[in-house]
Amino acid sequence: MKTILCVAIMALSIVSCKKGDPGPAGATGPAGPAGAAGPAGPAGAAGSSGAANVIYSDWFAATPFTKDTVLGIWGFNYFQSAPSITQNILDSGTVIVYAKLRQYPTTLWPKTQIASLPISLTYQPVPNTTVTDTWSALVTPGQVQIRMVNDQNYYKTNTSPKDTIRYIIIPGGVHSASYTPGTVTRSGNVLDAGTLQNISNNYTSMSYEEVCDKLGVPR
Repeated sequence: MKTILCVAIMALSIVSCKKGDPGPAGATGPAGPAGAAGPAGPAGAAGSSGAANVIYSDWFAATPFTKDTVLGIWGFNYFQSAPSITQNILDSGTVIVYAKLRQYPTTLWPKTQIASLPISLTYQPVPNTTVTDTWSALVTPGQVQIRMVNDQNYYKTNTSPKDTIRYIIIPGGVHSASYTPGTVTRSGNVLDAGTLQNISNNYTSMSYEEVCDKLGVPR
């Protein structure tokens, strides 16, 4: 009898310890604290840099001039600081210097006319006397020199604030096989190598307005 009772108790114990069906999932607990940041990965390779931006100056008056004499001919010079013109620009880029020469009669130089230097103007200041004014630009690192000479040393006026100048820099690489396309102008236009090369080679046969429009430079 005792043996039968012990067996029954053991059977009940086994039944009571049997694993039941899984209950419903509990609510998600709060997120744990963030782990420590891992070590930084290796730096990526530097991308190739494009050419420098197309740069243009504001219009400035070519005055006051300083006078010199070369082989008996007077010359008048104006020196404009231009820190954006570097030796690299001079070696591989193009600098175009434009002028508005508004001290002259409109029959000789219309008020709306703009042209790149050098410019030569031939006229008769007095009857039977023909003279030629030649305006030129000498560009060196950090500077633009404007020079005006008259072939007969005839100068009605030495300088005039009506004569204004500006320069446009087409960036380095235009003449280089290593040029990277995608030059961005100061106004945000993106230019390709072909456009820059065309302007650099042919700007003397283009109008000022055409060059500005192609380069995205405000007139």
